[in-house]
Amino acid sequence: MFRFFNRAKLEDAMVGEETCVPSQGVGGNGIASEFGDLTGMTRQEVDDFLRGLGAEIRTTRDGYVAYKFFDKSTVMIRPNGEVIRTPAPKYGSDGRNINKGLRVDRDGRLLRTRDEFDNLIPGTHNTGEKLNE
Repeated sequence: MFRFFNRAKLEDAMVGEETCVPSQGVGGNGIASEFGDLTGMTRQEVDDFLRGLGAEIRTTRDGYVAYKFFDKSTVMIRPNGEVIRTPAPKYGSDGRNINKGLRVDRDGRLLRTRDEFDNLIPGTHNTGEKLNE
């Protein structure tokens, strides 16, 4: 598995003297899985932190702020402060994306969102990770 960041790199990504740093995540699913829960951080703290990790930022028409990393993992912030993470794509030997539709939970673990019949699994859409407004 790809382990690009360590705790020192995560702490170095923060800007300013009195900002909080999330715990280290379990990793293995892209940069979006390398750090832990963002709950309680402000939008500015999260913005500084994710920019420090090299994220490209864009805002959608619906008001979401999307942070996309070079490995194509993402962190999306909804207008209400809810955090959505998606893993870096992984491909099978046939070239098919084998983790499409999955999410990363607040601790950086892969979270299955659909069953074997492609039905949404209840309770997996929202992981409860939310920024401090």
